[in-house]
Amino acid sequence: MELEMNDVKGLKQGDRSCFENIFNEYSPDLYVVAYRITGNKSTAEDIVQDFFVKLWVNREKLSIYKSFRYYCFSAIHYASLNATRTKYRDTELSEELEDPSCVEYEMERAELSEKIHLAINSLPEKCKAIFVDACIEECSYVEVAEKYDISVNTVKVQVSKAYRILREKLTKEQFPFFLLIFLKSE
Repeated sequence: MELEMNDVKGLKQGDRSCFENIFNEYSPDLYVVAYRITGNKSTAEDIVQDFFVKLWVNREKLSIYKSFRYYCFSAIHYASLNATRTKYRDTELSEELEDPSCVEYEMERAELSEKIHLAINSLPEKCKAIFVDACIEECSYVEVAEKYDISVNTVKVQVSKAYRILREKLTKEQFPFFLLIFLKSE
C-alpha cells in the first residue's frame, strides 16, 4: 500500500518510473477484467491501453476517492461496459450523435452512476471494504474472510447488510441498475 501511494504521488508529478510500476502492477489484472466483460481480446487490450494513456495524460488532475486499485478497476469496468454497449447498438453512430435523447441518456446514466458510488461510499467502513472486495473486485467470500481475519459467515452478513443499506438509499429504478453493473456473475 505504501509503495502504491508513492507511485501514485510520483505519477502525479510526472515520474515515468512510477507510471511504469503502476502499469506493470495493474495491467495484467485490468486486462482480465476487461476481457471478462467484453469477451474480446483486442477490445480488452484497447481498453486497458486507453486507460493508461488517459491516466498519464490526466495525471496532474488525478483525484482518487477510494484506493487507487478501486479507481483503476472501476475505470476499466465502466469502459468495458461502454465498449460492450457500443458493440451491440442497432443504430449508426452518426444517428446517435444527432439524437438529443442519446445525450440525455448519457447524462442520466452518469448521474445514476454517481448516486450509486455515493451510496456505496456511505456504507460503514468495514462493511464497505468487505462489500467492495466481495462484490466489485469479485473476490470469493473465503478470500475476503482470510483478508480481514473473519468468518465466511461474517462476510455474508456484511454483504447482506450492504445490500440492505443500498436498497434503502437507491430508488426502485436505481437499484436494479446497480445490481446489473456491480453484481458478480455466479
